[in-house]
Amino acid sequence: MLAGFSVIMTALAFGLWSYARNAADTSFDLLLDGAAIAILDSVTATPSGIQIDIPNSALEILALVEDDRVFYQVSTADGTVLTGDANLPAPPGQTPRATPRVPERQFFDAPHTGEAVRFVRRQQVLTGMAGLEEVAVQVGQTRGARDAMQRDLFIKGIAVLSVLALIGLVFVQFAIFLAMRPLAGIEADIQGRDPANLAPLRALPPREIAGLISAINGFMSRLVASKDNAETFIADVSHQIRTSLSALHGQLELASETVDPAGQRVRVAKAAEQASRTIRLTNQLLTHAMVIHRADTAPREIVDMVGIARGMIEEASRSRDDMGEPEFEVQLAKGAETLMVAGDPVSLREAMRNLIDNALRHAGAAPLVRIAFSQGELNGQTALDLRVEDNGPGIAAADRARARQRFCSLGPRRGSGLGLAIVEAAVSAHCGRLELDASPEGGLSARLLLPAGPILGAAT
Repeated sequence: MLAGFSVIMTALAFGLWSYARNAADTSFDLLLDGAAIAILDSVTATPSGIQIDIPNSALEILALVEDDRVFYQVSTADGTVLTGDANLPAPPGQTPRATPRVPERQFFDAPHTGEAVRFVRRQQVLTGMAGLEEVAVQVGQTRGARDAMQRDLFIKGIAVLSVLALIGLVFVQFAIFLAMRPLAGIEADIQGRDPANLAPLRALPPREIAGLISAINGFMSRLVASKDNAETFIADVSHQIRTSLSALHGQLELASETVDPAGQRVRVAKAAEQASRTIRLTNQLLTHAMVIHRADTAPREIVDMVGIARGMIEEASRSRDDMGEPEFEVQLAKGAETLMVAGDPVSLREAMRNLIDNALRHAGAAPLVRIAFSQGELNGQTALDLRVEDNGPGIAAADRARARQRFCSLGPRRGSGLGLAIVEAAVSAHCGRLELDASPEGGLSARLLLPAGPILGAAT
């Protein structure tokens, strides 16, 4: 703050110095111009030539400043000096000329006899026997009195400015103290809290820092929500993994206790099936955790959802030989292929994989999966409308909200119960929406609406 204050005071000092110089010049220029006018009025044109009768009063006023010297010169337009000091400097850009011009006044500074001198030059056109003739009067005065007045004005001005600045600093410091005083209470509140206490701050701050307190409370609310979600997720995961491993352990124990080879093979087959379910459950849990984590950390990229769908179809076709050859239909409405989504390609790929996997798992004897792309609208903005439909038994309208929950598995072919939860998490992270409905074949229609183009921010 002191550095900024010093810069401001320096700028004000330069401005005050310039103002003091202009004020001194303005005051003394009036006297200097008055002397030039008096001399110019004493110049007349006579039949015998130009006559000059300089009155004593013309230079008496300038002579009141004892330490300053006064110079004057009367000359014609061609530079001929009629009277006065012939060595006075000419104004900037001034050259001798023969043609008269209208009267004018010009102030300028120039060195003369080793001193800084302030000059004024005035012209006047006289009418004589020879016609029009221009006469110029130039009067100068050394800058001693002007500089003294400038210094006096500057010193007095800077003194008043310094006092006002110090008073202002005191008030600023006092205002900062009053504004920051609530922060001491907030600091004590936070330091005295239990680590698990994430309740909002109840301070009543001044308007200047109300936004800061609001931001802190908002951040703490998000921490509470994240903590609650993590605790719930860990509890659910622990229960599901424990249950699955217990079932696997039970099947292996039964297999070890069975003496009959045929019965033992049945038990081992059931144990292998349970192991596969446990592996799938673990993979789904890891995928769900990854999608939730990447919602806030993964950088956004331009994602081609049509390309992802085609890659997932090819992958599903290779891995479903045991369930018959599935039939895939990809429908592209006009302009849909050009719609891109700005998001996390990994999360969106996992969402597409789970939608197709769910559709294949619950499809009919002749699996049919239809993937349709079109242009939709979400919150008044252009969106990619993606539908994945199957020909399975579908989900009853009363159960569709429950189907989105973790570990909720419906239908005869029960899975891990995480597929739609993963899709829901990925869509929410991209400010989109997931809708469940019935397909034309009576199966499930999962509809994704994803904002097309750049996303301003991920959902929290």
